[in-house]
Amino acid sequence: MSFYPTDSNFADKNGNTRPGTVVDKGVTAVFDFDFYLQAHAGLQETLNFTVDELQQGSNDFSYLYSRAAKAGSLISATYYAGLACERGEYYLNDFMIDEKASSSGKGKSDREERTRVFNAARESWGQGIHPDIRNSMFYI
Repeated sequence: MSFYPTDSNFADKNGNTRPGTVVDKGVTAVFDFDFYLQAHAGLQETLNFTVDELQQGSNDFSYLYSRAAKAGSLISATYYAGLACERGEYYLNDFMIDEKASSSGKGKSDREERTRVFNAARESWGQGIHPDIRNSMFYI
């Protein structure tokens, strides 16, 4: 769905609605708490796709997840990002547990803690994952 500002005071330099625009009347259900939010600026047009092409592309993307033989409720990139985050959490968990077990962590800021975990991981892993699997989706 596309929204266009009705007043030039509410438009960005490209004529689009500004970031933070909320539409909750006129195109939403009357009794539900539905709304549309444009949280960021429109940086690029949709490359002149037709509505049918956008709908077909959304449908096609829902079948690309390799762990399922049917459509998913999200596009596959979302599922893969979740898997990568889970794997990263698994790898970092030991570093985080070691710190909690060895000291109370009093007085450390979040930034100091993130830096400590990052440095411990870098020291342990060296140059990252093995070159043989660096360009694969091994976490699937």
